[in-house]
Amino acid sequence: MKIVKYISAICLSLLVFSACDSDLDKVYYNESEAIPAVLSGIADTYVLDANKAQTTAIEFKWTKPQAGYAAKIINSLQMDLKGKNFGSAITLYSSTEEGPYSITTKDLNSKIMKLLQSYEMEVTVAPYDFEFRIASSISDAADSFYSNVVSTQITPFVGDPEYPKVYLPGAYCSWGDPNDSFQQCQLLFSANDDGIYEGWVVFGNQTKDGWKISPEASWNTSWGYEGTNEMNPTSITLVAGAGNISCYDKFSYKFSFNKTTLELLVKASADAWGIAGTHNDWGKAAADTPMTLAFESDASGTRAYYLTATLDLKTDNAWKIRADNEWVNSFGTNDVEGEFEEAGSDNNFKVSEDGTYTIKLYFNRVKAKLIVTKK
Repeated sequence: MKIVKYISAICLSLLVFSACDSDLDKVYYNESEAIPAVLSGIADTYVLDANKAQTTAIEFKWTKPQAGYAAKIINSLQMDLKGKNFGSAITLYSSTEEGPYSITTKDLNSKIMKLLQSYEMEVTVAPYDFEFRIASSISDAADSFYSNVVSTQITPFVGDPEYPKVYLPGAYCSWGDPNDSFQQCQLLFSANDDGIYEGWVVFGNQTKDGWKISPEASWNTSWGYEGTNEMNPTSITLVAGAGNISCYDKFSYKFSFNKTTLELLVKASADAWGIAGTHNDWGKAAADTPMTLAFESDASGTRAYYLTATLDLKTDNAWKIRADNEWVNSFGTNDVEGEFEEAGSDNNFKVSEDGTYTIKLYFNRVKAKLIVTKK
């Protein structure tokens, strides 16, 4: 009996020491120990210029916050109208890193339009007062902690800026018909007006049926390619009056075209696009929801091409658009403008209600546009 008692006592002691060691290893978040980020001041006023859409509008700088232990902290740069107490704030940028973050004139203007529309305000070319802060979060279970608030006055512009462009007539758009109007063509844009034209182009299954590049909406001048030996070359040099470009066969490409040297460079390519997210465990439980190519035409006949999918999503489901079931090429909240909800981390989109949603990605633009509609 004594031996049994001694053994029991030893085991109990081991359990106590083990429990103590386990407790010592635990780290608990104490809100009072958190040190928020410090957001640096910015200029008092800004006037956004549509002709300088790709230039930096504001550079935000902030220090790295501390949670009291080695935690992964997500920092979100928020913006709201002054005096609204960030009740309807939108996120300009989200990352685990400290600043700086530079936002372009076009992106800032787009965010301002979205914010003003959420307040059902008429958007005019007039100065508006805004406030900014850094919201830092370690998890959904803990309250965010916030930096100081900085304010400024910003005058936005109304309408989309115009960019220099080249046209891509081809079999996919009936070679610019009707009447060689070229209104059906996809485009490449020179965002910096520097002779370099770029953009995503989706030919669907008609890529290898041929296409060309034209500097204007006519056949007065067009550039083609005579080489046919290699498929999907990284770059080719086009020639005026040459044959069709038929050495590519993938579903979509991101091209860069030098109008001076006539070099066409492939920056990225993809055979398919889809939606990955909570609904398919980010591609682990099932393949991405496929997106198909479609277009819509305005009253003049000009086409707007987009990738689209319709799917069922649950409340707070997060998602992104990506190519070929991989993360090499993708679109998140920082890559698009338009009408959508932000998840607040990792540049994910989200929905706030159960339902069936139609998602449209207008890719053939300087900055892609995303429209999410609940049926």
